[in-house]
Amino acid sequence: MRYFIGSLLRGEVAEYYKTTCMDLNARFGIANVAEIVPPHITVKTSFERPNAEAIDECLALNTEVPAIPIALTNWNHFGTRTIYMEGTKPSEELKAYVNSIVSKLRMIGIPTSPDERELHIRMSIARFLNPKEYQLVWNYLQTVPAPKFDLSFDNLTIFFKENKDDKAWKVLKTFPLTGTRK
Repeated sequence: MRYFIGSLLRGEVAEYYKTTCMDLNARFGIANVAEIVPPHITVKTSFERPNAEAIDECLALNTEVPAIPIALTNWNHFGTRTIYMEGTKPSEELKAYVNSIVSKLRMIGIPTSPDERELHIRMSIARFLNPKEYQLVWNYLQTVPAPKFDLSFDNLTIFFKENKDDKAWKVLKTFPLTGTRK
């Protein structure tokens, strides 16, 4: 099975994500990203694992921290393949927490890459674009008010695909962050 770890986003931002992805699909005929992956912030990119028990134990033991404020504030992109809702720079508290989770995952044998050590707050809304599609979508988004969401990084979620032919990622388990602010 393939997995990735993220923080599942819910509520108003999730509805905005679904509506925006559906709108872009209807306007430009591009993939509806909301049908491919639930709204999330990525903590650990995808990896293979025969089962989720060790991942489950690792995450369950590391949730006694308080929810950490984050925000999504504008549009941005990776080259011409992906457009996303970009967040503010993550706090030192969030960076430290995510780095500790990635380190613990590495200790149970899940490989990480150097770029995973630098957390970015972003949520993809258009992926797998060709240059023409990118330009059409990007030009359109420049006419749409940039998103502004104040949120909380308040959970760790295991997402999965049973096999490589699955189109969509599904939620396996969500671990709420249970700590309180002092």
